[in-house]
Amino acid sequence: MAQPDLTRDAICVSEMILDTSAEQSVELDYFLPDYYPNIFKILKTSITPAIQSQKIAANKLTLDGIACIRVHYLAENTNRICCVEQKTPFSKTVELPSQCQNPLIQVTPRCYFASGRAVNQRRLDIRGGISCKIRVLDQREETVTTGGSGQGIQCHCRSLTACSGRKTVCKPFVVTEDLELGAAKPAFGSLLGIHSTAVPTECRLITNKAICKGDLNLHVFYQPEEEESAPEVMDFSIPVSQIADLPGVEEDYICDVCFQVTGVSIEAKPDESGKNRILSCEFTACLFCVAERNQEYRIVDDAYSTAYESALVSRQATAERALQVVGMTLTTQHTLDSGGTGITAVYDAEAVFGDATVKQEQGELFVCGNLEATVFCMGGDGIPFVIEKTIPVELKCMSGLDSDEVSFLPTVQVLSVGFSILSENQLELRTELRISGMAYQRSRFQAVSDISVKEDAPKVRDALCALRICYADAGDRIWEIAKSYSTSMSAVMEENGLEDEVLPEHTMLLIPLIDG
Repeated sequence: MAQPDLTRDAICVSEMILDTSAEQSVELDYFLPDYYPNIFKILKTSITPAIQSQKIAANKLTLDGIACIRVHYLAENTNRICCVEQKTPFSKTVELPSQCQNPLIQVTPRCYFASGRAVNQRRLDIRGGISCKIRVLDQREETVTTGGSGQGIQCHCRSLTACSGRKTVCKPFVVTEDLELGAAKPAFGSLLGIHSTAVPTECRLITNKAICKGDLNLHVFYQPEEEESAPEVMDFSIPVSQIADLPGVEEDYICDVCFQVTGVSIEAKPDESGKNRILSCEFTACLFCVAERNQEYRIVDDAYSTAYESALVSRQATAERALQVVGMTLTTQHTLDSGGTGITAVYDAEAVFGDATVKQEQGELFVCGNLEATVFCMGGDGIPFVIEKTIPVELKCMSGLDSDEVSFLPTVQVLSVGFSILSENQLELRTELRISGMAYQRSRFQAVSDISVKEDAPKVRDALCALRICYADAGDRIWEIAKSYSTSMSAVMEENGLEDEVLPEHTMLLIPLIDG
């Protein structure tokens, strides 16, 4: 049986194949080293998870990470702030519903529960929970029909702009640097906290490679050597540069770059004066690059034969067009209450952004989440205390969108946290946040992969009738009208002098019945 002559092409379609959370418990029975003072009161217990590697094999996603456990406490007799730190590895394996061809993986770990209890003055019982929000978006090639001829076949085509083949790379790297405390800062005694981020500043694409530059920022909260000294903070910035291999990438690709710091270790060393004023730092980090290029496609989304009954093989599919790379810095301001305890000084403030979700309203895109803020303060009685607060945040990151189908998997980093004392019981927190990621416009379409005709079922036509009259309403599509009369859309439009496929108003149409 003769069949229509079809032309075909491959188009990249996208599908979210996994959107879930995986939980991991953390338990630690910890004895203080001999050189740490006895525990008088626990101020705060925190667990900071970081994903160090992620890979897919067959239909399994394996995550390996490190949970950094810190307990801040007041020392017995002196009320000096001390911090003990312990790192524990964790691993999770998640089943995927199907194998991936070209996956884009986003894993966002956070601590949703952390509790520390002093069993005695030298022993800590720590319990906590880590949640990893996992999203896997797969891009794969699918064969679609782009046209056809013969056997009276009529094809309805639509234009589609979609990504033609995603290029991704995850490159781990290590940065070592000796940093010197400022001249006005006291010598380093013990570490109380670290916050490190890496912000991309430049990305240049050449054939098969991405040249990426950024700033590695480090915030150090430390206790000086002198017993009576108050805690101090110090900030550093280190330029970094990496070259990532992206086979197949060209200069006209759109590229999103993200640096993630997965670990920091600091060791204090003496300078020429013998004081611990040099910090020997080692950073472990990953460079993530996602490169996209849009391509124009013309695909068949419906077809029929004017001569025979026909059958289609088609399915709903989703393609994505790269809109833009989002990389913006926003500042939020919030007022925190001390709960009745007088504030005489603020030592340091830190924050973590969690539970990032995206919503779209009236052409604007928002990133929503919770800001987990912690502030180390000095009370009016001279005893340090901690203010902790969860702050709901809504950040506008895009506007002027003409589509309700925008896909965006944001990465939100806390770059810095500033503060000022408003009154005895209140302070203002200023948080600098960076939102980054690639935004896509999603298009859902009917993809026709095959068309066949039934030669044993020809369409019956009145040989004496060459023209019919049809009364159509505003909004009716010429394609559907032509299909119902088993004629061609082009013939109907030419006969009635139409340029638009959708009728603007109620009208009478002349329907030429072409020879099948």
